[in-house]
Amino acid sequence: MEENRSHRKRQSHRKPIERNRQGEPPRRKKRRRNQKAKGLGIGTFMYLLLFVYLIYNIVTYAMKGSIHYVSAEKGNIFEDEFFDGIILRNETVVKSASSGSTSFFVPEGEKTNINNVVCSIDLNGEFTKEVQKNLTYVNDKLAYNNNLNGHDTIKKTLYTHTMNYAPQDFDNVYALKNGIQDTLTYIARAKYIYQDVDSKTLRHKELLESQIANHVNLVKAEKSGVISYRIDGYESFDPLDLDYELLYKVDTEPMYTYKQATIKQDKPLFKIIDNDKWYIVSKINRDLLDHIEAKKNQETLEIHILEKNMTTIGKIVSTIEKDKHTYMVLEMDRYFNEYLDARTLKFQVIYKQYDGIKIPKTAQVEKEFLKIPKECIMRKGNSRGVLKKVFDEKFVGGESAEFVKLDFYYQDIENNYYVPISDNGFQMNDILSQEDGTNYSLKIKESLPGVYTINKGYVSFKLIEEEYATDQYLIVKANTSYGIRVYDRVIVDSEDIEEGMIL
Repeated sequence: MEENRSHRKRQSHRKPIERNRQGEPPRRKKRRRNQKAKGLGIGTFMYLLLFVYLIYNIVTYAMKGSIHYVSAEKGNIFEDEFFDGIILRNETVVKSASSGSTSFFVPEGEKTNINNVVCSIDLNGEFTKEVQKNLTYVNDKLAYNNNLNGHDTIKKTLYTHTMNYAPQDFDNVYALKNGIQDTLTYIARAKYIYQDVDSKTLRHKELLESQIANHVNLVKAEKSGVISYRIDGYESFDPLDLDYELLYKVDTEPMYTYKQATIKQDKPLFKIIDNDKWYIVSKINRDLLDHIEAKKNQETLEIHILEKNMTTIGKIVSTIEKDKHTYMVLEMDRYFNEYLDARTLKFQVIYKQYDGIKIPKTAQVEKEFLKIPKECIMRKGNSRGVLKKVFDEKFVGGESAEFVKLDFYYQDIENNYYVPISDNGFQMNDILSQEDGTNYSLKIKESLPGVYTINKGYVSFKLIEEEYATDQYLIVKANTSYGIRVYDRVIVDSEDIEEGMIL
C-alpha cells in the first residue's frame, strides 16, 4: 500500500514536469517559425529590390541605346590637294613609207638599238608568203647538209678524250685515232655527194631572198630607245616648249598600231622614246603656287601618286600663268616603265602633315574649369595644391585654411592652373590664399576641350590638345597631362553622357 502510494506520488510529481516539458517545445517551435518567417520576408524583400534595380537598369539602357566607342590610335591628317596631270615624253613617231601587210619584231616597251629592224611591210602579201615558205624549206635543207660535215663530232670526241685521259689508259689513243679516221672518211664521202646539191640550193636561196626584198620593206629604228606602238596625238608636244592651249584640246582615243594587220602610206607605225625622262603637266591653283614660292631654294616637289600608292619627287621645270590659268611642269626620272602606257595620272600634294592621336570629331566635349593663378599654388611635401578658406563657427574667428591637393588640373603657358568645377572640389567664389597672404576669389571660368572615356567601366573626362581638324576627325597631341592615351576607349557620341556614369 505504502509502495503504491509512493509510486503515485512520484507519478503525480512527474506529470506536471512532463506537461511543462511538453509545453516548452511548442512555444519554442512557434518562436522559431516566427523568426524563420521574419527572415524569409527580409530576404524576399532584398531579392525583390535587387530584381527591380536590374529591371530598371535594363530598361534604362534599352531606352538610351548602346554606347559607341572607338579605340584611340595613332594616325595622321594631311593638309593636301589633288591634281590631274598629263604625261609627256621625248617621243618620235615613225610613219610608213608604203602600204601593205605589217609584221612587228620588237615587243611593246622593249629597247632597241639604232638600225635594228622594228617591223616589215609586205607589199604583196600572198606572193611573199609563198616565197617565204620556199625560203624556209631551203634554209632547213642547208642546215641539214651543214650538219653532215662532222666537224662538231670531231670536236666533241677530242674534248671527251682529253677530259677523261689517264696514263694507264694509253691504249684508248688508238681507238680515238681510228674513230677520227672513220669520221673524216664519212665527211669526204658526204661532201662529194652533196656538193652539187649545196651549190644549187645556195643559188635558190639567193633568188628567193631577192624576190622577198623586192616585195618587203624593212623599217629600221632611226635611233636607240624604247619602242611603243601606242599613238594618241600627244607625241608632237615638246615638254620644254609647250602650247598649253592646244595641249588641253587633244581629244583622241589611243591607237595600238601592232593590232593592225595592214597599214596605209604615211600612217604611224611606232614611236621611239629616246630617254628615261618623263614630264607631268598640270593645271594648279594659287595655293600650290604659294607653296612652291614659299620654298625659294627648293627646286623639287614631293607628290603622292594615288594609282600606285607611292611617293616620289619631281623637279620643278616651270610654273607659268597663261590665259587665266596657272600651269606647272614636273620632270621625273624614276618609274619610267610604270607609266609607259599611260598618258594621265592623278597625284596628291601634301602641304603639311599632322601626326598624333586620331579621334572622331563628334567625341569632343567642353567642360568648365576654374582658373587658379600660379601665385596660389603651394607645395606640401611632394604634393601640389592650394590653401582654401573654410568658414565655420567652430573655427576661431569663424574661418580656417585647409590644404587641398590638386589631383586633376591643366596648366597653360603662363603657368596658371585650371581645375574642374565639382561639388567635392572647387566651386565658383571659393577663396584661396596667395603667396603674399592676400585672398583670391575663384571667378574666372574657362571651357576646355576633352573627351569621355570608359576605360574602367565608368565615364571619365580627359583633356585633349587639338593639332588639326577636318569635318570628321581630330588630330590631338599624345602624352599630354591628363590627356588621352593610345588605346583609350573614347565615346563617339557624347550626347546624354555624364561624367561618373557606370556603363
